[in-house]
Amino acid sequence: MVDSELRMIEMQFTTLDGQLKSIEVSHERYKDALELGKVVDGSSTYFAPIEKSDLLIKPAKETFSQLPWNRAVGKVFCDIYHPAERADEFGKERELESSPRYVLKKMLAEANESGYILQAGVEMEYFILDNGSPVDRYGYFSTTPLDKGAPHRRELLQTLESVGIEGEYMHHEVATGQNEICLRHNNALTMADNIMSFKFIAKNLLALKGLGITFMPKPFAGINGSGMHIHMSLRDTQSGINLFHGEERVSQIAKYFIGGVLKHAKALAAIAAPTVNSYKRLVAGYEAPVYVTWGHMNRSALVRIPSFNSAKAARIELRMPDPSSNPYLVYACTLAAGLEGVEARIDPGEPCSENTYHTEGKYPILPANPVQALEELRKDRLFENVLGSDALQRYISIKSDEWNQYTKLNPDWNPLEITKWEIERYLEAA
Repeated sequence: MVDSELRMIEMQFTTLDGQLKSIEVSHERYKDALELGKVVDGSSTYFAPIEKSDLLIKPAKETFSQLPWNRAVGKVFCDIYHPAERADEFGKERELESSPRYVLKKMLAEANESGYILQAGVEMEYFILDNGSPVDRYGYFSTTPLDKGAPHRRELLQTLESVGIEGEYMHHEVATGQNEICLRHNNALTMADNIMSFKFIAKNLLALKGLGITFMPKPFAGINGSGMHIHMSLRDTQSGINLFHGEERVSQIAKYFIGGVLKHAKALAAIAAPTVNSYKRLVAGYEAPVYVTWGHMNRSALVRIPSFNSAKAARIELRMPDPSSNPYLVYACTLAAGLEGVEARIDPGEPCSENTYHTEGKYPILPANPVQALEELRKDRLFENVLGSDALQRYISIKSDEWNQYTKLNPDWNPLEITKWEIERYLEAA
């Protein structure tokens, strides 16, 4: 229910590289925007060339909420459209093919036509900072008063639930000052929206406390980085039955899905681990995947089958994504890879039951840096179909430019070093 205090609305949208952007309008103007949309500059957000830069954003009304800490302001996610070029096209605008939200919606529609619904959950890891340093000196499952993040996690979860985003659990993570909140499963589009809302709300709440928060994948050398582990299952569109549950805990369909994900994992890295800093996280020994394999309960594997105690909870966990990634693109590309595995019956091989960090040379390895990942993405025809050639080329251009900026100052790649350039680039913006 909209509060009478409402005065302004942030109309938000997500860029290809996962940045949340917004334009603010008055409550009165928002009524017009609901019907007509709002024109924005697409060239400054890499969606359109400068000579044809106008784009139209239209609110997805079901995503509207008022800011719990300031009910005079609301926010809503928007879909991006090509503007009408003729008067008879008003109200009939086409969605922009390179819009991340559209990419996911299109992929989910294709899955639905094949009889599948993608259910998704997520583990969000992040650091709380005090003057740029971890807010406490303690680790996994610490309790108060040692765990300085606990009061902030509780407030964050309550705030999320006040706008309809349900949590599952939360705790202090392995690294000092590191936290995790797991969001309850939902349909994949809602989950991608919820991830963007999570980051927006968390940053605002911590700022109001005079503290910092970072979703940078690896802000500190020598300790674990932050992941955005995604949990997934396929439901039957007619019955709603979880198709990933089977006699061997997971079904053959789930195994084929894993096979597709493993086949495309190296190219998927460019989407799920999108920044220079992402590849400082994907090194052996820090609970982040390095090798392309899968296993039951194995946290060193790329794809893990978590423990579960009911058919409804059967799922797989992809451990490569980090919170700097674009969740719409991560879900779309992972779903496409998995469905190819189902359709082609791709065998993932035997599950890995050993610590992969001690198996050098035994399994295929993920890209070691962004250049290698982008090269894999260029070669992957599946993801070109998912993203569209225009979005793919724009994404590769954005990420190549990012790499070039980094190497101008840091020509020698050192995966164990966190550079000043990375801190300045990602600490606040990731």
